[in-house]
Amino acid sequence: MNSIWNKNFSLFSKRFPQFAEILQKDYNDLIQKYCAEDLVVPFWQINQAKNGQLFAIENETRLHSSYNPQKEAFNAVNTVEVAQKGTTVFYGFGLGYHLVEWSKVYKDKKLIVIEPEIEHFLAALALTDLSEVFNVENLVFAVSCQYDQVISLLENGQKFNIGNSGILDCFFFDIPAFTNHAKEYFEQLKQLVKRNIQKNKINTATFKKFGKRWCKNSIKNIVQYSKHEGIGIFCDKASDGLPFLIVGAGPSVNEILPFLSVIKKKCIIICVETVLWAFIKANVEPDFVILTDPQFWAYKHIANLQAKNSFLITEISVYPPVFGFECRNIFLCNSQFPIGNYFERRLDIFDKLGDLGAGGSVASCAWNFAKFCGAKEIYTAGLDFSFTEKQTHIKGSSSEQTFHTVSNKVNSAEYQTTKILFSADTSFENSFDGTKVLTDSRMKMFAWWFESRIANFPEIKNFSLCKKSLRIPGFSYIPLEDFLTKSDIEEKRMKFLSLAEKKQDKENCLDINRIEEINKNFPNQEFLQEFPFLKDFL
Repeated sequence: MNSIWNKNFSLFSKRFPQFAEILQKDYNDLIQKYCAEDLVVPFWQINQAKNGQLFAIENETRLHSSYNPQKEAFNAVNTVEVAQKGTTVFYGFGLGYHLVEWSKVYKDKKLIVIEPEIEHFLAALALTDLSEVFNVENLVFAVSCQYDQVISLLENGQKFNIGNSGILDCFFFDIPAFTNHAKEYFEQLKQLVKRNIQKNKINTATFKKFGKRWCKNSIKNIVQYSKHEGIGIFCDKASDGLPFLIVGAGPSVNEILPFLSVIKKKCIIICVETVLWAFIKANVEPDFVILTDPQFWAYKHIANLQAKNSFLITEISVYPPVFGFECRNIFLCNSQFPIGNYFERRLDIFDKLGDLGAGGSVASCAWNFAKFCGAKEIYTAGLDFSFTEKQTHIKGSSSEQTFHTVSNKVNSAEYQTTKILFSADTSFENSFDGTKVLTDSRMKMFAWWFESRIANFPEIKNFSLCKKSLRIPGFSYIPLEDFLTKSDIEEKRMKFLSLAEKKQDKENCLDINRIEEINKNFPNQEFLQEFPFLKDFL
């Protein structure tokens, strides 16, 4: 029997018993081949280096040094860049020399090893003594994992990746020889990692800029937990085929505005707060308005408006006057910020509220709400993610009006729009009708969120009613005139919306005394230990 294999697999089984059980059940024939004394690896040519250690060649490429694999690995891992990060990630690992040398130096750090091919993983266990690696306390083997599973691991399972944590605290070993056997997999994964790093950098910078305001908002709004119900009452209640329409404030939304009264009979309409004024002007109120952005300017989008037939979905960190909005009812979703999240868990209401996540835009929360409700068909309009007709928003929106309010001779509204058009790595991309539209890296980031999100839920069909919007893989274009021929579903609509009319029983209402009890000791040491980066904001 192969002694190296026996030693490695024994240590592996102790650390990861369930994973080892799966391997033994599903890959027993392969394991028997690798644990044999006369080991033959079909994809590696095994040779002996000058120092007596083994090295391998795969597709005419050496995985390690042919002179001294151990020294090569030692020099690679002993760098300032590796030492500065809390987590090291290996894209593939060859025979494992780099893992061994890393483990000798950084036992207190986290190690994530990504290998999509089971055979390559098992072959390394049969050839190199990995005892040092299995002694690392924070060790994760991401073997044959889907992209979203890997990204979740890299994000470290943390909800708030602010500052030096999560994917921003990872050093990535990207050695081509280790990844060539699964080149397509690793190239796609690296693209996703790059996008998530960019997203987290934006989130970190945004939080540093607005964190103090958001903390103040959350503290002031804590009392709202005793006044409003969570969106949990809608969970999976639209699974009977009720379609949803998400309406954003992109310039192409003008195409559907004249038909809103007809559209409303055929679906549940969710609009982002930016475009509510256009609905009011068209004398049609949406079923739901989503407002989850904590900034003052988000509140300005609905200030002085009222929608008495609409339901507002918001969260605890928004600008406090949002809760004075005149509407049919207000529902809360989980907060995406630490203070609200802290209170929700200690008040035992986290699961009752419902999590709409964060994708960088309110529109992503709207899509998540439709999915949360159980929608199997989601239509969109005004989600342009491009500068349609050289505009950033629908004409007349509060964003555009702000440009006019602050404009002057040297800083005209047109000049401000132009600055936005060319301020973030612009490029021309395809729209749904095949023409080129101008977009930028920020909007492509939002579009990527939709692309990656819907890829995880292929059972949900996604459509755009606006052919001039940036084309997003996974979406299909449906002409507005075709959508208008769909049957009215007023009975289904009313049945679903009636859920929101049910009043809370007093016994189920959150006792204000419970909130005040937690609030009087806030912020406590427990909170500050969990979120040390908030000390400067409280």
